[in-house]
Amino acid sequence: MKGSWLCYMVGATFLLLGISTLTNPATAYVTSFPDEPDIDGKLITVGIAIAKYLAGLIPYPGVSALIIAIIDAWTPNPEDNYWDHIKENVAEMCGEFINDHNLKQVEVYKGDLIDLLHRYERAPIISDGTYPDKNMMANALSTSIIANRFLIEAAEMPWSMSIDFVDVSSVHILILKDAAETYSSSGEVSKWWGDLSTELHHYIKYGVMLQNVTKQWRDCQIECQFQRATQACLDFRWMGITCYDKFEIIDHVDSHSETCYQVHPDSPDQGSCASFCKNYQTHIDQSSQKWFYQNVGSVVEEMESLKVKADEMAQHVSKYYNTYTEDK
Repeated sequence: MKGSWLCYMVGATFLLLGISTLTNPATAYVTSFPDEPDIDGKLITVGIAIAKYLAGLIPYPGVSALIIAIIDAWTPNPEDNYWDHIKENVAEMCGEFINDHNLKQVEVYKGDLIDLLHRYERAPIISDGTYPDKNMMANALSTSIIANRFLIEAAEMPWSMSIDFVDVSSVHILILKDAAETYSSSGEVSKWWGDLSTELHHYIKYGVMLQNVTKQWRDCQIECQFQRATQACLDFRWMGITCYDKFEIIDHVDSHSETCYQVHPDSPDQGSCASFCKNYQTHIDQSSQKWFYQNVGSVVEEMESLKVKADEMAQHVSKYYNTYTEDK
C-alpha cells in the first residue's frame, strides 16, 4: 500500500478560502543593533519589520527612517546578502520546491521599488513644481505594485513566494498608510484611507488562502508506504515464526526517510507502528505552522488590526487624496 498522508487536491483547494487562527507574535527579537532591528532576512524580514513598526514595537523615529532601512536591506550586498538569507529561509519550508523564475523576477522588480521608495522618501508633502509630492509618488508606487503583484501571488508554487509576498505587500501598506495620514487634514479624511482598506482586504484574503494551500501542499509531500508481512511467513506462524509489517515514511521536501517495523498484529490499528505516519505528520504540521506564522501569519495579523482602523476612516473620506490642495 502506498499513499500520501492526508493529501488533498491542492490545485482545487487553492481557489478556496479558509479561516486562519493565529497566535500572538513574539514581542522581542535579538538583533545586531540595540536601537533598531537588523533587517537581515533571517530573524527579521522587511515584512516583519514593517509589521512591528505599525504595532509600535520597534523604535524607528518615522517612516523615512524605516524606508531607508528597507532600501539598505534590499540593496545587494556580497558580504551579507538579504536575498541569500531569504532563499535559505524559504528552503526551510519548501526544500527545492521553489518558483525560481518568479523569485528572480521579484528580485529584479525590487530594484524598481527601491527607486520608487527613494523618490517617495525624498518627496515633499506639498510640491513647488520642481519635484513630485508624496501624493503623486504614493500613486506611482501603489500602481506599480498592483501591476506587478502577480509575481508574488504566483499560481505556480505560491508557498515559495511567501516571504516576497509579505515584503512587497507590507511596503504597499506602509506607503498607503503614510499617505493617508499625511494628507488627512483637520476635518478632512484623505481618500487614501479607502485605498488602504481595499488593499488590506486583498492581502489578508490572499494570506489566509496562502496558509491553507501551503499546509495542504506540505502534507502531500509526505509519503507513507506500508508493506504487509508476506503470506508465506504468515502461513507458518504456528511454528513460532515472527512476521513483521514495514512502514516507511518518505518526506520529499527534506529528503528524510524513516522506517518502522512491527510484529504483524491481528488488526492494523493495534500494531506498534499504527501511529507512526500520523505522529510524523503532526510534527511536520507543527514545525510548518511555526515557520508560516513567524514569516507570514504575524504580518497578516497586524494587517487585520490595521484594517479595523482603515475601515473606520474610510467611512468618512472626502473626495480628495490630497486634502490640502484638493487633488483627486
